[in-house]
Amino acid sequence: MVEFLNIHPFEDGNGRLSRILTNLLLLKSGYSYIPYVSHEKLIEDNKINYYLSLRKSQKTLRTKKPDILVWINFFLDILLSQSQMAIKLLTETNIETILSPQQLLVWNYMKNGVNTTPREISVKTGVPRPTINQVLNKLLELKVVVRTGQGSATCYHKS
Repeated sequence: MVEFLNIHPFEDGNGRLSRILTNLLLLKSGYSYIPYVSHEKLIEDNKINYYLSLRKSQKTLRTKKPDILVWINFFLDILLSQSQMAIKLLTETNIETILSPQQLLVWNYMKNGVNTTPREISVKTGVPRPTINQVLNKLLELKVVVRTGQGSATCYHKS
């Protein structure tokens, strides 16, 4: 990218094109998280460092000791941020968007992290007891609550 931008082959759009090509190369190289977090936005949010590292590296390209380490470090920092954001996005299910209103009532009560019984949940939320069992099964399936004990001693808490 440093060399491409140094050549500056087009009158306009060289930066955008370089970032599109970067995305394409990263995807072809197996960086499958690229579509989930915008490389372009991260560059935009770090525009000052982007231009500083680019200029510092470009100044050395026509010398006896070309050094693009500043650019490489910037690029790798952006790539690391992008991968961390993608991991967070892909691993944190936004549970509120997939629950029904009654399920959401139970989840909001359970988020406090208290150890509680299905009966207590029903009393506190006003959700009928049979529905509580269905909701708890769904929350167990989503791995956001944990069941402890057995029979009448069964309790649930946020995982």
